[in-house]
Amino acid sequence: MTETLTREDLTLLDAIVASAIDPVDPPAALRARILAAASATPQNTRTVRAGEGRWFKAFPGVTVKPLSIDIERDTATILMMFEPGARVPSHDHAGAEDSFVISGSCRIGESYLLQGDFHHADAGTTHGEIVSDEGCVLLLVVDREDYMAA
Repeated sequence: MTETLTREDLTLLDAIVASAIDPVDPPAALRARILAAASATPQNTRTVRAGEGRWFKAFPGVTVKPLSIDIERDTATILMMFEPGARVPSHDHAGAEDSFVISGSCRIGESYLLQGDFHHADAGTTHGEIVSDEGCVLLLVVDREDYMAA
């Protein structure tokens, strides 16, 4: 019978192997190509890593992490994290709101959403409160005016 290595085992093995390898500088031509490719990255892009950015308290048990503000489209892309039992009151939408459940589950008005589900609210609509009994993380694209008002 074979044993399966755990993530910790693999991490330890990676560290052992990495410490046994002497670093080697790439050939000058390859180094130049790599640096050129890195500097050619479009300046109008941005990456937010999982551990980066700041979470802000929006409501009791609900935090929000802004990812991007698009001035041209007048939208904001945000993460919204609910602790179990947290809720956001019923609200109006100046612009459209797109919600995608990354993890957990929630109710948006009368709609019950599970991980992987998507919900859209048109501009000018009102929907019932957002409630998450078990906790959830939502990815939202909202009108910038709605985001700034929250």
